[in-house]
Amino acid sequence: MSIVVLITIVQAVFIILLGVFMSKFRIWKPKRTFYFVLIYALCGLVAFTYLLIASKDMQQAESKDVILQQIAENEAMTERLQKRDFTALKQEQLQFTKTFEPTAEDVTVNRDAVLRHIHTVINWVDTPEDTITASYYETPIYIKRIEMTPYVKQPDITFENNTIFIRDLESRVKTKTINMSLEMIQEEKWTDLTDGFVGNRILYLNVPKQFNIIDSGGW
Repeated sequence: MSIVVLITIVQAVFIILLGVFMSKFRIWKPKRTFYFVLIYALCGLVAFTYLLIASKDMQQAESKDVILQQIAENEAMTERLQKRDFTALKQEQLQFTKTFEPTAEDVTVNRDAVLRHIHTVINWVDTPEDTITASYYETPIYIKRIEMTPYVKQPDITFENNTIFIRDLESRVKTKTINMSLEMIQEEKWTDLTDGFVGNRILYLNVPKQFNIIDSGGW
């Protein structure tokens, strides 16, 4: 049990017992009220101090400006890829590359029922080589403004029976969030894009023109 939870429990028990005691004996006096508020404030101060110290060892959420900049860069990349400008893919974003040698002209792409934000782009190349290259690119991934890139598993790409299988591996991450904001809760209902999934996951297929790709989805 963390010290924050323990302090919260102590505060709650203290308030309940004090309330019962005061309602029974009716001893609500200014001096005792002062001590009650002082003890309660000290408990809160101890908890807040602990959070300040512990937060140094925690992963900090990025500012909204940083996330908005990342969203803009991702959208610009997506737009360039849709225009078949594959120079948008940077070497530092490359995670792995695999090569396949089909035995027939028709090559099928078989996808998982659910691919989490993975998009496929195909570049048709004029070459006598009979090799298909699959490269996986990934930009920094944020969820609720926390970078989750190290915890997101890369897709599994395999080749069998002239079929490229794309399987997204499930990632499970347990997190504990501490919000140190002192802002009051507002009832305004709206969606903050910076709190959702932010990031591009791109599977880039380099395919010689002599092959036909049979694919029911993708770009």
